[in-house]
Amino acid sequence: MKLIKHIISTPITIVIALFMGCSDRNVPQLNTESESTSRNQSSQKNSSIPPSPKHTYKIADAISITDKNLNLQFTVNGTREHPGKGVIKPNQGHKWILVNTTIANKGQESKKFSVISFAMMDGQNNTYDVALLAGALEDVESPTGDISPGEKRQGEVAFEVPGNSKGLKLLFKPNSSICDRSANEPKALVDINCQPILVNLD
Repeated sequence: MKLIKHIISTPITIVIALFMGCSDRNVPQLNTESESTSRNQSSQKNSSIPPSPKHTYKIADAISITDKNLNLQFTVNGTREHPGKGVIKPNQGHKWILVNTTIANKGQESKKFSVISFAMMDGQNNTYDVALLAGALEDVESPTGDISPGEKRQGEVAFEVPGNSKGLKLLFKPNSSICDRSANEPKALVDINCQPILVNLD
């Protein structure tokens, strides 16, 4: 009789053990799925695309830029291609485009601008940073630096782009340092314009 009870109870014990084993294996799978969903949601938040400029300007437009932090007049005067000098030249298959700009400070405080205030975009929406090597050439004067109230600075910003680039536009981001620093503090940017000024160069 004891032997019969042992035989009957053994399969029941095995079934219970198998059930517990399967249950244990399912737990990390559920957690992994939850973590994956969380990562995807986080990735979507971090990959948000900044809003496009509301208006596109053209060369020679006198663009008024005013907000809590700024009172400027910005103008793109024209462009030229620079071949380089001596061994200082664009990379093969590329060209240097210099954009002549004027920044006039109409406000009451001195304002400082650096190369991070500028970028270039082509017709395929590829963006290019300032070409520092081209900007250091002796015949290139930069518009960056401090501008006192009532003063203006005129100069050229250089970019290196593929030789077949078309549809080039200048992006001017006058509040770039403040916007980058306060990106995670929306309240700090309520009265600050973080949209770039977009100027067609064709």
